[in-house]
Amino acid sequence: MLSRAISLQQPEKGRQSCYYDKHAQDVKLSEITSNSENATVIRKLRTNDLKEKQLIIKDDDRFELNDYISINQDDDLGWLGYFIGKSETLQKLTLCCWPDEKERVGAAAFAEGIYRNQSIQRLEFYSPVAFQNVISCRNNSNLTDLSLCCNIGGEVAQSLALALGGMSLKLFHLEHNSLDSDSFDTIIKALISQKQLERLHVMFNAIDRRGCETLSDLLVSWRPQNLRELVLGHNHINDEGLRRLIPGISECCNLRWLGLTGNEFVTSAGLRSLFEEAVICNLNGLSLGHILNITEGLDHLVWGLPNFQALQYLELEDADIDDEELQTLSTGIATYLSSDLRELDLSDNPLITADGLRSLSTLLQSESCCLEVLRLHYMDITDEKASALADALVGNTSLEKLVINEPTSSSGWSAFSRLLCNTSTISNTHCSNHTLTQIHCHGYGEEVPRSVERYLEMNKYQEHVATTKILMHHPVFNMETFFQWKLKFLPVLLAWFHEAMSVLILEEVTDGVGYRLPFGYLVGELLSECDTSKLESLDHVSQACDVLLTRKLSSVYQFVRAMPLLVVDGYCSQDLTRGSRKRKRILQQSGKMSNGRKRSCSF
Repeated sequence: MLSRAISLQQPEKGRQSCYYDKHAQDVKLSEITSNSENATVIRKLRTNDLKEKQLIIKDDDRFELNDYISINQDDDLGWLGYFIGKSETLQKLTLCCWPDEKERVGAAAFAEGIYRNQSIQRLEFYSPVAFQNVISCRNNSNLTDLSLCCNIGGEVAQSLALALGGMSLKLFHLEHNSLDSDSFDTIIKALISQKQLERLHVMFNAIDRRGCETLSDLLVSWRPQNLRELVLGHNHINDEGLRRLIPGISECCNLRWLGLTGNEFVTSAGLRSLFEEAVICNLNGLSLGHILNITEGLDHLVWGLPNFQALQYLELEDADIDDEELQTLSTGIATYLSSDLRELDLSDNPLITADGLRSLSTLLQSESCCLEVLRLHYMDITDEKASALADALVGNTSLEKLVINEPTSSSGWSAFSRLLCNTSTISNTHCSNHTLTQIHCHGYGEEVPRSVERYLEMNKYQEHVATTKILMHHPVFNMETFFQWKLKFLPVLLAWFHEAMSVLILEEVTDGVGYRLPFGYLVGELLSECDTSKLESLDHVSQACDVLLTRKLSSVYQFVRAMPLLVVDGYCSQDLTRGSRKRKRILQQSGKMSNGRKRSCSF
C-alpha cells in the first residue's frame, strides 16, 4: 500500500465501525454537516434518492447540475463515508478533492466507507491524493468504469498497474495525466488482464511514437474481442506513430469508434496510411478534428470512403476545410455513405463560405440521405450563409438537428422560417421542411426567434404538421390550382377537411396554448377569425371547428361555381345512368316472366 494511503485497518480513535451503526438512526444531519445543502444531499444518500444515482465530492461551491457535497472544516466525513458505504443505489462517485486527515473529522472512516460500498459502478478522480487513498484498496466487484483526470507520477502509475490486475473494467479513461513514456508503458501493459474492456480513452497526454508502439504491441498480442472505442485525442502522435498504431488497430475486429482529434503532427501521409492499410471497415465513428493538415489528406479520406460502409459519425472540426474541399467531401459522402452517415461535424472551419454551404445540397438533397445531425458552430453565419444553408436543406427529409452560430440579422432567420414553412402557395407549404426539429445556437444569449421555434416544435408531430401549416397560412384556397383534376378532386377536398376537423376535436388540453401541439397553434389561428364577443360563451374547440366548417363550405362553393357545367353534366349523367339501369332491370324482369309463362304453357 502507498505510504500516503490511509490505513484502513486502524479506524480513527473513538470511531469504531460499530459506532456509526449504533447511532445511525438517531444522528441529526444538521449536527454533522456544515450547511443545509450538504445535509440535504446526505439525506438523499441515506434514503437512496440521489439525482441520477451519482454523488460529487469537492471543496468549493461551484455550480453543479447533480448532487454534490462541498466539504469544509465543519463536515463530519466519517458519517458521509458511512452512508456511502451503506448505499445500495449509488452508481457513480466523483472525487474532486481529498480531506486532510489531520484537519477533518472522520477522514479515515470516509475512506473506509468508500471501501465498503458495493454498488458503485463508476469512479472518477480529479485529485491524485484521492486516487492514492481509494484505488489501492478497492473492494467492489461491480466497478466497471474508471476515470483518472489529474496529474500522476511514476509511483501512482505503478499502483494503478497493480490495481488493474484485480479489476474487470469496461471503460478506462486517462486524461491530463502528464504521463512520461515509462509510466504510460507501465499502465498500458497492465491492461492485458482487462479482457472485458470496451472503451479505452487516453486524452491530453504526451503519447508519441514510443507510446503508439507500446499500445499497438498490446493490441496485437491482446487481440481484444470486446474493444469498441479507442480514443487517443490531443496527444503528440505523428505520422510515424500513426503508422505504428495501424497493426494494433487492425486487430480490433469489433472496433466501432476511432478518435484521433487534436493530433496536430499528423499529415496527409499518415492519414493516407491509415485509410489504405488499416482494417477498420466496421467503424461507426471517426473523429479527425483539429488536425490542421487534414485538408491535404482529404482526397485520401474521400478515396477511402468505400471502405467505411458502416460509418455513422464523422468529425472534421477545425480542419481548415474550404469550399472546394467541402464540395469534394459532400460528393464523396453522397456517393458512398449517404444511406449510413447520421452525424457530420464541420464546426470551426471559417474558410467555408456561402458557396461551400450551398454545395452541401449534393448530400442533403440526395434521396438516400440519412443525415440526422449537422454541426456548424464556431462559424460566422452571415445572412448569405444562412440563406445558402436553407437552400441546401430544401427537399431534405432526414435532418433533425442543426447546430450553428446565430445569424447576423433577422434576414438570416427569415431564410430558416421560409424553409420550415413556405407560405407562397399551398403546394410550397405542403413541400416545406417538416423534419427539422432543433436549431441550436452555440453560445450564451443566442436564442432561436419564436417565429422559427414554433415551426420546429410543430415538426415534432409528423402526422399532421403539413395539414396544420396549410390551415394556419391559407384561410382561402385558390381552387383554380386543382381544376385539372375536375370533379375527381372534390371527394379528396372533403376528406381532407373531415380529417383535419376530426383530429382537432380529439386534441387534449395539455399545454399553455391550450391544446397539444401542433394543433395548439392552429386553434389560436382559427380563433383569430372568430367573433371575439362569442369566445367566452363557447368552447374554443367548437369555435375552431366552426371556422373549419366555414372554410370547407367556402372551398366547395368556389369549386362548384368555377365549373357549373361539369357539376350539372355530372348530375345529369348520373341521373341518366340511374334511369338506364332501371329500364334495364325492368326489361330483364319482363323477359324472365315471359319465359316462365311459355314454359308453363308447354306443360
